[in-house]
Amino acid sequence: MTDAAPQTIYLKDYRPFGYYLDDVHLTFRLAASATRVVSRISVRPNVDFPGEFFLHGQDVKLIWAKIDGADVTPVVSADGLTCDAPDGPFVWEAEVEISPATNTALEGLYMSNGVYCTQCEAEGFRKITFYPDRPDVMSVFCVRIEGELPVLLSNGNPTSHGDGWAEWLDPWPKPAYLFALVAGDLVAHSDGFTTMSGKDVALNIYVRPGPDEAKCAFGMGALKRSMKWDEDVYGREYDLDIFNIVAVDDFNMGAMENKGLNIFNSSCVLASPETSTDSNFERIEAIIAHEYFHNWTGNRITCRDWFQLCLKEGLTVFRDQQYTGDQGSHAVKRIEDAITLRSRQFREDNGPLAHPVRPESFIEINNFYTITVYEKGAELIGMLKRLVGDDAYRKALDLYFTRHDGDAATIEDWLQVFEDTTGRDLTQFKRWYSQAGTPRVTVTDDFKDGVYALHFEQQTPPTPGQDSKSAQVIPIAVGLLSQDGTEVQPTTVLEMTATTQSFAFNGLAEKPVPSLLRDFSAPVILQRDQTNVERAFLMTHDTDPFNKWDAGDALAKDVLTKSITENTAPDAAYLDGITAILRNDALDPAFRALCLSLPSEDDMAKALHDAGTVPDPLAIHHAIEALKLTTAQHVQDILPRIQADMIVDGPYSPDAKNAGKRSLANSVLGLLSRLDDGAAAAKQYADADNMTMQLAGLAALLRISKGEDQSAAFRDQWRADRLVMDKWFGLTVSLAAPDLAADTALRLTQEPDFDMKNPNRFRAVFGALAGHSAGFHAPSGVSYRLLGDWLAKLDAINPQTTARMTTAFETWRRYDVGRQDQMRDVLETLAKTAGLSRDTGEMVGRMLGNHA
Repeated sequence: MTDAAPQTIYLKDYRPFGYYLDDVHLTFRLAASATRVVSRISVRPNVDFPGEFFLHGQDVKLIWAKIDGADVTPVVSADGLTCDAPDGPFVWEAEVEISPATNTALEGLYMSNGVYCTQCEAEGFRKITFYPDRPDVMSVFCVRIEGELPVLLSNGNPTSHGDGWAEWLDPWPKPAYLFALVAGDLVAHSDGFTTMSGKDVALNIYVRPGPDEAKCAFGMGALKRSMKWDEDVYGREYDLDIFNIVAVDDFNMGAMENKGLNIFNSSCVLASPETSTDSNFERIEAIIAHEYFHNWTGNRITCRDWFQLCLKEGLTVFRDQQYTGDQGSHAVKRIEDAITLRSRQFREDNGPLAHPVRPESFIEINNFYTITVYEKGAELIGMLKRLVGDDAYRKALDLYFTRHDGDAATIEDWLQVFEDTTGRDLTQFKRWYSQAGTPRVTVTDDFKDGVYALHFEQQTPPTPGQDSKSAQVIPIAVGLLSQDGTEVQPTTVLEMTATTQSFAFNGLAEKPVPSLLRDFSAPVILQRDQTNVERAFLMTHDTDPFNKWDAGDALAKDVLTKSITENTAPDAAYLDGITAILRNDALDPAFRALCLSLPSEDDMAKALHDAGTVPDPLAIHHAIEALKLTTAQHVQDILPRIQADMIVDGPYSPDAKNAGKRSLANSVLGLLSRLDDGAAAAKQYADADNMTMQLAGLAALLRISKGEDQSAAFRDQWRADRLVMDKWFGLTVSLAAPDLAADTALRLTQEPDFDMKNPNRFRAVFGALAGHSAGFHAPSGVSYRLLGDWLAKLDAINPQTTARMTTAFETWRRYDVGRQDQMRDVLETLAKTAGLSRDTGEMVGRMLGNHA
């Protein structure tokens, strides 16, 4: 079936559903190509908002329908069905047939390696049966599953089971997007947790029999740590008798928070030292926490409509960031989050895909599961907490949970609890939710008669559909340092509310050096004339870890910019600053590793573009490689000592301390490999007893065009492990020489292990190609065309993954005319693809400027 003509949906048009659903009974008779779903729903009219009885439905075959036991003949369309309904309460019954085996879109009920599983967010439930598939329609679900399979799971608590059947009851009203079902030949890694009120909860992670069974222990530990943390920090207790997680290979996203039955992409829950890197462990910890925290911020309190998506996602991302910081280093976590936001979200804010944290309209809601909604949404929570203080934040959250438990809430509801508990007027703060784009804050200063003044001006550039922007509330955390590096003004949060605003500090003996936007206190771009001498000073003396790192990052960007545009040698201030940080053993190794990292090639392209220079991706690539070599030569005398100091004794542990040591050791290895022709990297690869060190050794070799033998050996060693093979596919493409990137990606699609229907494998190859800036932007356009061809193929199979991967082209206007023409040609060709999905069509149209 071809998608219907795109229809824009607007926030202003929201209207409640015309009926309430008091309870929902579903029976699933599983069959791979002909599953039958029988629904029985108790319905009563919403007298305050009467409307037609319309149920969403897509790709489902109606067998029969009844109202109060009598046959009815609804009007069925491509989007659902409409039926005449009684004026009072009634019972709706229907039976439909669906085909999980042929559902390659991975929405609704589908199959992954013989396992039935579901993905219903955002609008997947309509592919299971006819139903009002919207988040504000909530009901209690009773589910019966019939099938000759060992494990039959759904939401809530198990109520009864027998040979070939099982029944589940979820006592907490939920919208359809939180429905889940899993059935298959699975085994459980089991444990338990006792809540703060003394309630025992059974915990299970279900996987396929075989090697995966040995990869569940870390995930189970992360789940228990998350449950305890949510009790300690937010006072939130788990509310069912059982909590199940299932790992599946074919999943469009990372995981899904379905009530009591979380379904995870295997890569986001399975881990072992031999097959997973430190970053894998950290990601798994964060994602398990994120999905568990949704139990309250997403499930018990959901969103009224999909425009409020940031309400559940922004708050839950913020909570998982807090949790991850508590498990390791808050400073390192904050820097990592800022790097992600500034590299990816700022790019989105500055291009054709820019949209507010709460959009005003959409064509396909799947396209708004974006870094703006998630990560920028989390930044808004962090700013609000910074503005009101920790105690007031906790009081507001307590009121939020009490007032809105069981509700489908809005951003207005969220802000109201803060106004009610603090007395603050948050009208201006609300603009953060409605205005797209990244504010630019320009800073100047002056010093006279012991008074130091900072002058700020904010301006947000136009974005699609929003030409004019109003001033926003911006918390700017500031510290002041004396000329000898002593802190003379501890961190103070300045609250900027006007377009231009000044703040004064009195009683200073000399003009201080300002440390601005400490801890990245707001998601803004700070613009201030600053010398490399001052940057080096902050890099050495600043007491704020974020600004200490940021000064080095800004210094590196300046060095690279001058290398590219003026062909100058690296500033000694940068090299000396890096040396000082590397020699400072008092600093966290993970922090030192971050400081040693250079801006990405895409970040440098953005920096050059913002400065008015058309970026040349190949020139950027060569400049970064040259600076890495120069840095290695400058610090070569201390590299062996640091690497020796970072040796981790004893069995592998992914804890923050040991992971930090390995991170610094592997950063040093990257420098050493440029000096010793890969000797240290080859030895590390050969001697490694964990994936972190083995993969780092291989990567160091590939970066200097060595390691062909090791790469082949790695593939042969791990061919049976699909998650490790995803690493190999991605590494092979991302570290190919720029002129070979497209050929490498094409060659890998011919490997027997490549499967375009598996999102992880497709992303491993083509996500790596898109992320290989110099290779993707090859002047010939070969990578553009290759990706475009494969996206056209994938769209017919999996529109959601296709649409997300089109963002590889979102910066097409940044580059020279030749590259622009070639990328636009690819986008226009995609737009003309016969039967193009609504998901992909919207994204391509927005990038071409066809949608406001």
